[in-house]
Amino acid sequence: MGLYLIQHTHAPEKCPIQSPDLVQQLAQHVTETNAKKLGVKILADWVNDEDHHVVLVLEAPDQRTAAKFAEPFATIGSVTINEGVTCAEMAERCLSH
Repeated sequence: MGLYLIQHTHAPEKCPIQSPDLVQQLAQHVTETNAKKLGVKILADWVNDEDHHVVLVLEAPDQRTAAKFAEPFATIGSVTINEGVTCAEMAERCLSH
């Protein structure tokens, strides 16, 4: 499983909080149960309402699966996905050479 950082931003006028239905849909989407159905594990999620910025950290088998999970966010703003590793994994890689 890979580690993926998903960052999403949207314009204030597209903010989901303006639509209780959209808030409900996103709240149901970003759950452990739903993530598992879609083949990912949510390790962390963070929202900065003032900046209209959302961050998710996922474990997924590949970037395509991580991107599929991020699709609802892409409908209202930008999404970037970066693959990475934990600090411990990077240290192990560096020290094993």
